[in-house]
Amino acid sequence: MTRSSIPHSGDFMRLFARTPMTGAALRTANALAGHISYDGVFRGAPKGSAAFTMKELRIVTALSERAIRAALDELAILFGLTIQRRHHNRHLFTFSKTCDVTADTPAAVDPAPARPARNAAKQRVTGTAVPPSLYTGTKSNNDTPSTIQISEGAGSVYQTPFAAVIDTAKKGTEAEKMDTQFLWAGFHILNRRNSHAHAPLSWLIAFVRKAKPKFEPAPKAPPKQSAPTPPCTDPVILMARPAPFANKAFHEGDLQKAIGKDAYDHRVAEIQRTYGANHFAAKLAVHGQAVKEGIIRP
Repeated sequence: MTRSSIPHSGDFMRLFARTPMTGAALRTANALAGHISYDGVFRGAPKGSAAFTMKELRIVTALSERAIRAALDELAILFGLTIQRRHHNRHLFTFSKTCDVTADTPAAVDPAPARPARNAAKQRVTGTAVPPSLYTGTKSNNDTPSTIQISEGAGSVYQTPFAAVIDTAKKGTEAEKMDTQFLWAGFHILNRRNSHAHAPLSWLIAFVRKAKPKFEPAPKAPPKQSAPTPPCTDPVILMARPAPFANKAFHEGDLQKAIGKDAYDHRVAEIQRTYGANHFAAKLAVHGQAVKEGIIRP
């Protein structure tokens, strides 16, 4: 492409003014057309191309990267915009279908007539197959709706674009092994309970990331029933039961006052001789018998 065959910036502007396009596409097109290299040196671009990084293009147009990508796709359809990507360098942007922008523009005629200009633009820009998207490999959610309509029956998530969103959001979380349809239905149930007719996409992503699987707890084994305690048959223990063990010191003092120390010692010795019990057990048995007989209080 020689210097003479490269349209001037004004030619580009007139063509852009005659061609219906979105505001983002027009802003991007004007930025590219205003930085086309005519000497093969400007900004390191060959003749007929504009050199930009995506960051520079965002700064010049004041648009988001997502809006710029959509605008570049639109310009590829309208004006055959091509991109030559260069790693760690500015990309080269070239309008391949605008070399004849001045062919039918009379000098004395308004450069932006209404209906005739649209036809001229169609003859100049269209007529060939639509070029493929410049960003077919993007992994962004540009085609995913940002709002989810909450319905009574959630339906199949695989008939919506949100199945891939759920599968991506649950990776590396506790919900990774949970069923995608189950998460989709749970999200609808939660929003219906909160009277939400619509929910933003961010709510679905947050719901999936916070979801935790609930496992049924294993049934507890019934407690083992201990074998019934066999009835006590020791006569010494049976005789000691009426007198509480905690009051043994009081029982001993009260009984010695009531019957005398010699009679007390005699009773203890009698229990030891009759049942073969030790001295302490015999004393408790004597206390129990005294309580039973009403000699002392328990």
